[in-house]
Amino acid sequence: MNREYHLTFCKICDNRKIDFNKGLICSLTNDIADFNEYCVTFNLDSSELEEYKEKIKSEIDEEYLENGVVKAMGLNNSVFTRPTMSRNPKYKSIENTHNLTFKNNVAYDKAILVLMLLLIVYIFFANYNDIVNSNLDDGVLMGFGAVLIIIPILIYRAYFMKHKIKIRITKTGIEHYGKQINWNEIIDLGILRAKSSKVNEHKIIVGTISKGIMEINLTSLNVSPEEFADIVILNTKNVLQHRV
Repeated sequence: MNREYHLTFCKICDNRKIDFNKGLICSLTNDIADFNEYCVTFNLDSSELEEYKEKIKSEIDEEYLENGVVKAMGLNNSVFTRPTMSRNPKYKSIENTHNLTFKNNVAYDKAILVLMLLLIVYIFFANYNDIVNSNLDDGVLMGFGAVLIIIPILIYRAYFMKHKIKIRITKTGIEHYGKQINWNEIIDLGILRAKSSKVNEHKIIVGTISKGIMEINLTSLNVSPEEFADIVILNTKNVLQHRV
């Protein structure tokens, strides 16, 4: 494991000590951390963890909650909520969540494809006589041709295109667009949605010990904010149990 992962333990451990040359070290070994998944000598400093939680929570509230001037002037176009575990979650255990991958949601392409096919059927029956008599209006003919061009593209996107993995869930954390967020460092969580029902935009807001506030954009991905929040809560709860 790398230094960043180690620090998610060290920053809230009673055994931490500052060394002017090495930085944050362990007072038991007088050296920087050197362990794989979990530190066997980790001793949670509850008061330090609470300080981090309060600090991050305050920063998130200030950034995303509707209050003060922002609320009065209507400048906030999103709604922020802090989720709780769903009553009937899709994923029952942390093992079920590991190795999950999320890509672009092809459901939109499939829905548009169905609409396009219905449009073709409508055009055909609405202009049946003109089609039989080869007397189809140029505008209708161009529209029909455009639809026939778009349909193969949608079929390719929906069924054959290999979409790039945007988010991967692992045993140690979230791989998000090339960045790693470790379960150990997540101490606050929220869902940010666009106010307008016409805008399908939603993000997961993550408060971390070492990276501060991070945004995970789930818009157009094949996972709902509630499902993703359940994944995060499930894994961070497991980390908390290890800490305690």
